[in-house]
Amino acid sequence: MRVNKLLVAAALLAGSATAFADQDLVTTYQEALQSDPVYQQAIANRNAVEEQLPQAKANVRPQITGNGSLQQVHSNTDFDNAGSLSEDFHQLNFGAQLSQTLYDWSNFKQVDQAQAVVKQAKANFSAAQQGLVVRVAQRYFGVLDAQVALQAAQAELKAIKRQLEQARQRFEVGVIARTDVEQAKARYDLSQASLLQAQDNLESARERLRELIGAAPEPLYSVRDGVNFTSPKPSDESAWRQRAEDQNPTLLAARYGAQASMKGVDVARGGHYPTVDATASLGYTDASGGSQVTRGGYNADRASIGVQVNVPIYLGGSTSSRIRQAQSRYTESRERLEEVRRSVSRDASNAYRGVVTALKRVNALDQSRESTQSALQAVQAGFDVGTRTIVDVLNAQRDLFNATRDYQQARHAYLLNTLLLEQSAGTLTMDDLRTVNQLLVDQPPKPATVPADESSK
Repeated sequence: MRVNKLLVAAALLAGSATAFADQDLVTTYQEALQSDPVYQQAIANRNAVEEQLPQAKANVRPQITGNGSLQQVHSNTDFDNAGSLSEDFHQLNFGAQLSQTLYDWSNFKQVDQAQAVVKQAKANFSAAQQGLVVRVAQRYFGVLDAQVALQAAQAELKAIKRQLEQARQRFEVGVIARTDVEQAKARYDLSQASLLQAQDNLESARERLRELIGAAPEPLYSVRDGVNFTSPKPSDESAWRQRAEDQNPTLLAARYGAQASMKGVDVARGGHYPTVDATASLGYTDASGGSQVTRGGYNADRASIGVQVNVPIYLGGSTSSRIRQAQSRYTESRERLEEVRRSVSRDASNAYRGVVTALKRVNALDQSRESTQSALQAVQAGFDVGTRTIVDVLNAQRDLFNATRDYQQARHAYLLNTLLLEQSAGTLTMDDLRTVNQLLVDQPPKPATVPADESSK
């Protein structure tokens, strides 16, 4: 089973067509597929690396070359006791050569090495595909996080402004001291500064998303209310570690890289072995305009076939050096493989705990929203009868807004961590993104509200 597919009460609509606006999670991903430079680089790199295999195979296939020349020849020959002979003539030569490798250890092993390199490139591309899904989700939910933070800042500023106005009214009639007004004014000024920072954070988050999709994002869908989240399946951290070690594409790429390095040692060893090639050639020569010696010209046909053997005897130690170099590269790749294996296992463990922790935070913060709402009502009532200060009211309001903000952000973190968990296991697909997308709705989350001050009515 995959990590829970976030099947919730709203998922009953999964079988029906859902009408999305311009900027939900799936459409954002589709834009990134076309616009993200990192992903486009991954495509180009995969295509380039795949060409190594036909190039390696070409070295063990027949090689046919042709040649030709046209020459103006001047010859001056001195004969003993017979004077000299000078002649000028044209000479045309053309021909073709064919060679076929019969035995070349290095070339044969280069084919095996290229196959491993191509598999490595495909695994890296799979990792890039899954990485794009995660990067889109990270930046998408980053914008939503910034939006709810801005909403909380706006709501807090509005509530503090109301408290400040009420404090001034009460001070004018002698109900509270001047200190309460000044405290409310100080909190209002701080809230304005927080609002400005929240606005800047939202613009920065939108720019990060714009960088990914190549255009300014439209208003984004948010997570709908009433969604019930569940624990990942299987609920076993070690099972997710094992999946990651079996299927994670980054780890697979490292394994293929180690295989390619091992084949590189074989390629280098081929420098000690002889090579055997079958050869054949055809040629034709035509000369015209010569003297009586050449009887006015001549032509000749040539044909040959044979086997050519080359045996390396001593190459200055270069072959042995290449073997040692390849062996060191193989050792390096094996250590890199172990590094990646440990990293992937750690990421799977972290992602699993991230889902579990985010789920607990969602439930806890959901309760916190209710408790902070009740606490604010109680503090407001105490302030009305003079047992609580305006600072107590402002703090209780801040707690309510923060709890609402944190609750929304925890839901985003849960959804993002489910995708990260699938990515760490190497099983992240578009279906996972669509499942998350089904939980979004074209409306902003509801901001927190504060109880009205009955005494001010």
